[in-house]
Amino acid sequence: MKDSWKAGAAATVITPAEPMWLAGWAARREPASGTGIELFAKALAFEDEAGVRAVIVTADLIAIPHLLAEAVAARVRKRWDLPRERLLFNASHTHTGPEIRPDKVQFFEIPTEYAARIGPYVAFLEERMAGVIEAALTRLEPVTLRVHEARAAFAVNRRTSGGPVDHDVPIVAARRPDGSLLAMLFGYACHNLTLPPTYCQFHGDYAGVAQQRLQEQYAGAMALFLAGAGADQDPSPRGTIELVRTHGATLAGVIATALGSDGISLASSLAVAFEEITLELRPMPAREALETDAHSEDIPRRRKANYLLGALADGRTFATSQRCPVQVLRLGRELLLIALGGEPVVDFALQFKKEFAGSKVWVAGYANDMFGYLPTRRVQQEGGYEAERAVLWSALPMPLAESAEAQVVDAVGRLVRQVSS
Repeated sequence: MKDSWKAGAAATVITPAEPMWLAGWAARREPASGTGIELFAKALAFEDEAGVRAVIVTADLIAIPHLLAEAVAARVRKRWDLPRERLLFNASHTHTGPEIRPDKVQFFEIPTEYAARIGPYVAFLEERMAGVIEAALTRLEPVTLRVHEARAAFAVNRRTSGGPVDHDVPIVAARRPDGSLLAMLFGYACHNLTLPPTYCQFHGDYAGVAQQRLQEQYAGAMALFLAGAGADQDPSPRGTIELVRTHGATLAGVIATALGSDGISLASSLAVAFEEITLELRPMPAREALETDAHSEDIPRRRKANYLLGALADGRTFATSQRCPVQVLRLGRELLLIALGGEPVVDFALQFKKEFAGSKVWVAGYANDMFGYLPTRRVQQEGGYEAERAVLWSALPMPLAESAEAQVVDAVGRLVRQVSS
């Protein structure tokens, strides 16, 4: 049959059992004091009529670092013989989840007590994420898949008033033969940071609220959020818990409306391609420039310069490149899902939608690793936070070189051709 898919969905709570430092805001000076809403890791497994499988894993986290993704993938490969490229990991990039990146400790000035909790929590995540993937695979059942599209307008370009945005809300709905909804996977290109730095509770922000509302509306169905290419996009307005609820309700509402339409049926064929490309970094500045920055009145710049000078004094060498995962999934001939590592700016989504316009194109960011911002050449030439300043809070020695965009675009083109052959 054209639409003879199988799908399975599972979820597990990943809210820390003890206070942890929250990720995303360097200005924070206290740990989480409670839970606003629970944090989840979820998995949606697909199998086409030929028995080809893939699993999409989502989590209410700032990031799913490379080492965590690889450790989970190794467990799943051992148990299910599922190749690494058939797992897509995506973080919602909530700024009210636990910090799980050890390299952020000194840049965010995380107290020793809370820094010590990162390792055990990451081990807990590895077990929970592997378990939720296995649960989804064991629950495969016949479904039809349809792709729907909605729009939500609360994302704005935070770099430039009236700058480029992507208000599309892509949705894949998996329905059982009786018409009931098994799962809905949806995306949006917008930073998941409606809540301010002063809010110190675990919370999934607008994406967490949207998932919660959809699951309440569609009893027995699972909602999964796939963060888009929203590195330069912010929710507007933002800053209160009430606005989190408003944006979450807006997103859930447009999705519910779209699910009432026919959508486009996805033929039962699945193809996946995965590659880790090497992006060059800008050259290191001369020691004299670092020594000048070490006395800067700009505290983040001074701290980063001292970090780099300390590394030089210890005889350490600096990376000159950064690994970036790129993944493409084709579901039928109707849907092309492009997943990029790091924090890609919206230009990538707009470009790929135009370039591969013969299919419905869905672009996700924060996928399979989160090493930092992934700007286009336009953004790099403009400068600013996403292009260069963000690296001051990172162990990455320098921002990406201007060749990054062309390398990513070339890799996506190769993988799209691979899954389309």
